[in-house]
Amino acid sequence: MNLNATLIGQIIFVLTLVVVFFTLKFAKGKTPNLPLVGFYSIVLNVIFAPAGWIYCWYWSTKPFLPK
Repeated sequence: MNLNATLIGQIIFVLTLVVVFFTLKFAKGKTPNLPLVGFYSIVLNVIFAPAGWIYCWYWSTKPFLPK
C-alpha cells in the first residue's frame, strides 16, 4: 500500500467530517451559537486533530442549557 499526500489528505478530510458531524450533534441544544462550534471544530481538526477530538468529547459531556 502506497501512502502519499493525496491519501493522507483524504483520510484527514473524512475524519474531519466525522468529528465535525458528531461535535455538532452533541452541541445541539447546549450552545446558543452552533455555527461557531462547527467552525472551531473544523479549525481544530485541520490544525491538530486530537484537539478536535477533545473538543468533541467536551460537547458530549456538557449539560444542556436551561430553558
